[in-house]
Amino acid sequence: MNHRQTVITPPQQRRKKRGVRLAVAYALRGLIALLALTLVVLLVCGILYVKEHLVPPTDNGSTETLDTGKDTTNEEAESTSQPQSPTDEYTAVLDAGHGGIQSGCAFDGVLEKDITLAVTLLAAEKLRAEGVTVILTREDDTDVSLEERCRIANDASADLFVSVHCNSYEDSSVCGFEGYYHNGTKGQRLAEYILAAANALGVKTRHVKDENYQVIRDTTMPAALMEIGFLSNPSERAELQSEEYQNTIAQAIANGVLAMRAAG
Repeated sequence: MNHRQTVITPPQQRRKKRGVRLAVAYALRGLIALLALTLVVLLVCGILYVKEHLVPPTDNGSTETLDTGKDTTNEEAESTSQPQSPTDEYTAVLDAGHGGIQSGCAFDGVLEKDITLAVTLLAAEKLRAEGVTVILTREDDTDVSLEERCRIANDASADLFVSVHCNSYEDSSVCGFEGYYHNGTKGQRLAEYILAAANALGVKTRHVKDENYQVIRDTTMPAALMEIGFLSNPSERAELQSEEYQNTIAQAIANGVLAMRAAG
């Protein structure tokens, strides 16, 4: 009679096989987890790449600008002013010095009042072409008082005021374009902008000075009085009579005003 032998697996061998199966299972789980994590990382990186490189940035309305290192604090609170947009209304009052019976300085029949009016009218034309509202204290050979010139500018609540004059001196060799302001750093800045513009156009320039002239003292906005040349100097007097030089001076005044507008 044959007896079938029953093979009994020793406990140690059973435990060993179970351990191998568990190790394989854990390894598979770890591999699956690693693959899932890799997929997540790739997905996040893909989203960030698309956002950074393919999606256009949105305008969040930030007004932050680069720090130029310029100190903008002064008694006129310039630190609170914002740059003037070229599309905003901007008003400049241009004042042709003298007029009527007030001829100003005169040499060899050349009158200051005629030169200042010609240059001022040209400057007004150039500024209007750039969208600036220009108010003139006189448009012809009219005698306008200093008080009236200031009133015109103040009533208009103008952004700036420029008075145009010709100079004279006992020494006929003295020449050049110079500017004046009264207190206030904005008036000084306006005069400096105009002088810098004149210098850039090849005009001989002098300095900017603080003076107590009524039209720049009693106006309530940034104001500058520009002496565009010396009629006492024969060479400069001849230049000031020429249309070409008058146009150059007018362009310098216009450029200075536009620089002031851009600066705010």
